[in-house]
Amino acid sequence: MEVKESIKFTAKIYNFLSGLGMPVSPIELSQTMYVISLTTPADHAALKRAVIPILARNREEYQLLHQIFDFLLATADDWDKLGSMAGTRRIDPLLLRESAPTIAKFMDWASRPDLFYRRLQELYVELHTRYEDRMLNSGYLLLAEALELDRPERELVVLGKALELAGWCPEDIRTVTSAIENILAFLRRALSEFILNASKVTGLTTTLHSHEPKSGEKELWNIPLSFLSKKDIATINDIVRRMALQFRDDVRRRQYGIATKDVSIRQTFRLNAGRDTLIQLGYSKIKKLESPLVVLCDISGSMRNYARFFMQFISVVKDTFKKLRVFVFVSGIEDVTRLVHTKPGDELIDRIFADYRAARSYTDYGNVFRQFTAQYLGTITSKTRLLVIGDGRTNYQYPGDEELELLKKRVKDIIWFTPDEQFSWYTGDSEMNLYSRYTDELFVVRTLSELKTALQSLLTV
Repeated sequence: MEVKESIKFTAKIYNFLSGLGMPVSPIELSQTMYVISLTTPADHAALKRAVIPILARNREEYQLLHQIFDFLLATADDWDKLGSMAGTRRIDPLLLRESAPTIAKFMDWASRPDLFYRRLQELYVELHTRYEDRMLNSGYLLLAEALELDRPERELVVLGKALELAGWCPEDIRTVTSAIENILAFLRRALSEFILNASKVTGLTTTLHSHEPKSGEKELWNIPLSFLSKKDIATINDIVRRMALQFRDDVRRRQYGIATKDVSIRQTFRLNAGRDTLIQLGYSKIKKLESPLVVLCDISGSMRNYARFFMQFISVVKDTFKKLRVFVFVSGIEDVTRLVHTKPGDELIDRIFADYRAARSYTDYGNVFRQFTAQYLGTITSKTRLLVIGDGRTNYQYPGDEELELLKKRVKDIIWFTPDEQFSWYTGDSEMNLYSRYTDELFVVRTLSELKTALQSLLTV
């Protein structure tokens, strides 16, 4: 997008969100303008992927911003045209409000789309609470009636007579009437866009709905892991555990070819002791992934949920690797391999945060890579696979690229999971653009769905 267009669109977003009570900080404003300049105007999906993570502070804002952007992008050009409607600005405001109060309100909305959107939000919550799912089927009629979109036709006649008494000529009255009819037609179209976008957004939160989403686990697959509530974390822990069991079974099928004779009755009963039903089969022998895996996992505040779910995953699949070592880091590294092999996933991450004193310090990738190469370089071979889980944000300290280059020469491959999308690798203290030069596979992992895709990379032998 050209610079002028990116500035214009950023200003529109800023004004819109400020009007809704969601102020944008100067840093967020500059980052938004930058990433918008890198996108193609027609690619709305890319634009949302680029901008929403910058502006959203939590899960609720993330979902709400999706709907706001769908609404804005679908109607942006028309709002611009409405703001410059010829003739309507010449009407005396007092005369307009006395003779046509509903039209006066619509004209305010034409110049301030955030007011229109806020009113739609309020009505949507009220009507959805009253009618629940039936509201989506008859939403247009209900909202149109609540917005009084049927009244302007009557008020137009009254306004025309008032303007005539005020000395307006018939031609000017027709121009103003035509402009108001265009505003009305647009508001009706914008209402349709709002309802369409509201019904498309998965898992609308209490900002828009008064009840919990009915889609169960499905909606959690595409919500950024950093925005999850405590209740969601508990649900996703269970999903990740099942995903890990499936991963383990995939390894066995691909590398050994499990048959009925490989199921161990003794192992099965031991694994399911105390359970009402059998939920996990035990096998007499497992052929493991040959390449040793070394994991470096960032557990700083911004990475905590990502670390939690990966540790949950790795605690289940640990036996599928011939050799596995796991390190966590913030300002320095800590070997947690013993904990991974002895603690269940539910306890593992809590124990790590409790034992690792530097967990609340600032991330220092340079020191982490220096410490790892100094203490553990001799333990890795040309068969070792190095997996780094982190956002690559260095707090403006030495990035450790020399040490990473040395590791690159010693290991089989380097895989990196980051929650930051590519547009943000050039902003702030991110060094992901630098680190990407030394990785063999790099995955953007913001959601559970993306985590599942990235974890499949570990299946390669």
